Amino acid sequence: MREKKLTSRQRQSAETNQALLDVSLELFVRKGYAGTTVRDIAKGAKVSPGLMFHYFPSKDALLQAHVKLMEAGIESVAQELRYSTQPLDTFRSIAHATLQSLNEAYSRNLFLLANQVLSLESIPSAARKMVSKSKSIEASASLIAQGQRTNEIRKGDPRALAIAFWGAIQGIAEILVWNPKAPIPDAECVIGILR
Repeated sequence: MREKKLTSRQRQSAETNQALLDVSLELFVRKGYAGTTVRDIAKGAKVSPGLMFHYFPSKDALLQAHVKLMEAGIESVAQELRYSTQPLDTFRSIAHATLQSLNEAYSRNLFLLANQVLSLESIPSAARKMVSKSKSIEASASLIAQGQRTNEIRKGDPRALAIAFWGAIQGIAEILVWNPKAPIPDAECVIGILR
């Protein structure tokens, strides 16, 4: 099947849409959802507020677009964890892929926004309801317990180890937001938590 070539208007529309997503995510992470205005987003994306509303009817709609991506990522990781038969290799693969994604500002910011969505009262309840609070932790804990039975993963509370694993990755993402030139640790640094 031949791919349809975009017109210059379609390409410009896609670029504007992406600029609004990029700018809003950056602002939500740096200023907080409540501290970010529609005017801030439009100015950062170099469009008028009226044009912004053509793409997204509200600031909340932008937040929900980010949350949908976030939830898709969480679900994908949870699926990988649920169906794995090789615990340590699965955690290594997830750590490697996640840490590599942190090379991109959008991924770092999305990781941080996930934490804000789950913890800040200023986030609209509709967005909060879209994100599973424990899906990846529960799936991780289950796979950790499986790895403990085969002595592939160290002893300890599986949920606590899952929290330590994801907390390490979250901490790395946070550091990279304020220090984007910092080196990204190797997946083995995070896997050491489980050994």
